[in-house]
Amino acid sequence: MPVVFGIVLASNSEPLFHLFGFLMCVGSTAGRALQSVVQGLLLTSDSEKLHSMNLLLYMALMAATILLPFTLYIEGNVLGKTLEKAKCDSFMVFLLIGNATVAYLVNLTNFLVTKHTSALKRLICPRLKGSP
Repeated sequence: MPVVFGIVLASNSEPLFHLFGFLMCVGSTAGRALQSVVQGLLLTSDSEKLHSMNLLLYMALMAATILLPFTLYIEGNVLGKTLEKAKCDSFMVFLLIGNATVAYLVNLTNFLVTKHTSALKRLICPRLKGSP
């Protein structure tokens, strides 16, 4: 609720305010909060207890399945352009591998923090010390 309230306050004085953009912002924030709560339940529930690595595997597969078709449709020939750029510049391959590694570590850290604290603590008090 504090994050959504902050979005409402920031949008109140925005000269280029658009209702659709506002609703998408509120919806994405609420969706992310719901995802954190579900992750917390999956990681700590006795009946559905998952390991962080397994949850990451399932979520990455779902995200790729959902987002890859949209990416290829919206971005056009992004795969061909990326391969062409990688052939010309070997540093591009390093950047892609580095980006994938950092994304993996961010998601894994997110799951571990959610598992060892709770989704609510992570959303409201991200710097809370001494959490169990």
